[in-house]
Amino acid sequence: MTSPRGFSDDFRKLIELIKTLSKEGRCVDPDEEGQASPDMMKSFDTFYVGLDGKYCLKSLVPVALKAMELGADPFRVAALLDWRDFEELVLEYLSRSGFEGVRSVRLRSRRFEIDVLAVDAVSGYSLAIDCKHWSPGYSKSWKLREVARTHRGKVELMCSECLELGKVARILAKSRWVVPVIVTLTEGVRGYVNGSFIVPIRMFRDFLLNLDYYVGELSDYGGRVKNPCWENRTGF
Repeated sequence: MTSPRGFSDDFRKLIELIKTLSKEGRCVDPDEEGQASPDMMKSFDTFYVGLDGKYCLKSLVPVALKAMELGADPFRVAALLDWRDFEELVLEYLSRSGFEGVRSVRLRSRRFEIDVLAVDAVSGYSLAIDCKHWSPGYSKSWKLREVARTHRGKVELMCSECLELGKVARILAKSRWVVPVIVTLTEGVRGYVNGSFIVPIRMFRDFLLNLDYYVGELSDYGGRVKNPCWENRTGF
């Protein structure tokens, strides 16, 4: 059955489910009238029943992805998630696009962290991603531009330490270049800025599909950092 504006009833129920669980700590009482559909919650592999009998989802990302498959705006959905789910959503996007990814890469010499690192062995690119789940009302574009500059420095440091990063080094060894990327919720700033690509979540899929174009044509290849692990890949 289709709703008046062309979206299915399942679509609308998924959006309401995300709204409800994001407000209620991902758990609801199935006996309360008007709460989320128990059958719909059970259809996701992150479902579980808490000790208090409440129905819960460990992660909202599968629900978010399903809603987007049915036509939901990625910005609208991502705005309902918290920053942890936002990082997971970005990683899932990458996985579905053929990337091998990990979260929370900690650098050795300084207390820096890369939120998501993902490798596409076919293109020879790794994406080192900082996820910024800032609210839609966030208007300090200068701050995001400074974050872009700082992130570029973190990625260059990671590459200089790449041979010391253990499991991460083995993943990085599959790519010749590392691309600094910031994935944002808002669209106030976007494009190649201060050595990093700033990509709103609404445009992230397009960025992945056209990575060669963006890195080559729009940044004149300044958007990538040489990866020493590639040159030493036989050692992994």
